[in-house]
Amino acid sequence: MKKTLMLLAALAFTTAGTSFAQTTTPAAARQYKARTSNAAKTPAQKADRHAAKMAKELGLTADQEARVEQLLVARQQESAAFKAKYGTDKKAGRSEKQAAHGRYESQLKAILTADQYAKLGQLKAERRSNAKLKDGGKMKAKIKA
Repeated sequence: MKKTLMLLAALAFTTAGTSFAQTTTPAAARQYKARTSNAAKTPAQKADRHAAKMAKELGLTADQEARVEQLLVARQQESAAFKAKYGTDKKAGRSEKQAAHGRYESQLKAILTADQYAKLGQLKAERRSNAKLKDGGKMKAKIKA
């Protein structure tokens, strides 16, 4: 009898604990979505946020940060133009997109010091490896398909 009561009590506590742990209020969900959504942000806002993140990670000077922000705004606008021109077809205009990416990288390399550019390359490699770990290798399968 005592074992049965203890078992029922333990079951009740674990069930109650897990049900309360997973509740999210609609207001909290809306706030999270608003913080993480890029859809409502202008290209300038996106570029500002990205430039601030790069300044923090790479230790950019104020002049470098301003130049990077200008470059990112131009890149955002160019990306929007590609989306308008080619739509969702990822293969269309690939060479044009690759050329634009090459121009962006060369301009970014001119703005950053050699150490900062090397650190940026290291951060990109880390992000790629983390993305591969998160998606379980599905990213490569999508690229091949």
